[in-house]
Amino acid sequence: MARLKCPYCGAEREIPTKAEEIRERPIEEALAAQHDLGWGTDRKTWSCSRCGARTTFEPGQAAGTCAFCGTAAVAEAPPDANMVRPEGLLPFSVDRDNATAKFREWISGLWFRPSDLKTKSSVTTLRGVYIPFWTFDALTHSNWTADAGYYYYVDVQVVENGRTVTRREQRVRWEPASGFLELFFDDMPVAASRGLDRRLSESIEPFPTEKLIPYEASFLSGFLAEEYAVGVKEAFGRAKERMDSEIFSACSREVPGDTQRNLNVRSSFSGISYKNALLPVWIAAYEYGGKPFRFLVNGVTGKVAGDAPLSWAKVSAAILAILFLIYLFSRFSS
Repeated sequence: MARLKCPYCGAEREIPTKAEEIRERPIEEALAAQHDLGWGTDRKTWSCSRCGARTTFEPGQAAGTCAFCGTAAVAEAPPDANMVRPEGLLPFSVDRDNATAKFREWISGLWFRPSDLKTKSSVTTLRGVYIPFWTFDALTHSNWTADAGYYYYVDVQVVENGRTVTRREQRVRWEPASGFLELFFDDMPVAASRGLDRRLSESIEPFPTEKLIPYEASFLSGFLAEEYAVGVKEAFGRAKERMDSEIFSACSREVPGDTQRNLNVRSSFSGISYKNALLPVWIAAYEYGGKPFRFLVNGVTGKVAGDAPLSWAKVSAAILAILFLIYLFSRFSS
């Protein structure tokens, strides 16, 4: 059996490799059904005045700084008794040492960054956080129309330097095209986080949601956990945006010919279902120049993403160096 090790006290717990299925629920059920509420254990809640994230700790832990933006402006808040309890959870399998090594490798490889960035972004800020997610299944049915373009070539005569020459030019023959496409989306994830922006949270996907195990409060021991800040209805709206984007790209690939224009897609959705779960993320949040920056590690796969400030002095120096090289090349080649 796999084992989960607490990054703080070293205690280990076996993770069952066979667990009861975390089933998808019809989305209509989300608006009508009564759910289990709260974390199922005592947790202390802190609210960040900058990013608005509501993070929960074990009662014996201190808040320190916000795990999402690095600010010290956190205040104790009453727990949300109406928070929907997670149904599933993916335990951390990337430990703190591996996440720290990935952070050091990432920050050492950055170009055009301030020289003091390493000291400003201390790895002591790296924290393991369970981020709330919704996942959605849907079968989509799409009708598309477009203009399909086919290249052909003609010879044309043009005058160059007083001489008539023949050139071969590319033209496009446009023809109407249409089709039908069905796609099935399985576990499209949407972060229900207030602390993480969508761009960063999506950049460390995918999470192996097929390995979800039933939620137990004991798995939160030694880790932070963020309260759900996005409801299922809003989350499905975001999931639909992502599905629509993938549908459009898939329909674009269906258009015949060499090029295309005026692609129009009309889609309907059926069999929509959802799950809610906590997914593990290591976060290094720090401030630089009064702005928050973040580095993330997927707590299961180890995939990394982050943002960092630019050093405009270094960027300007690089541009000047390139311009100087261009100037030297033009002088010696003339």
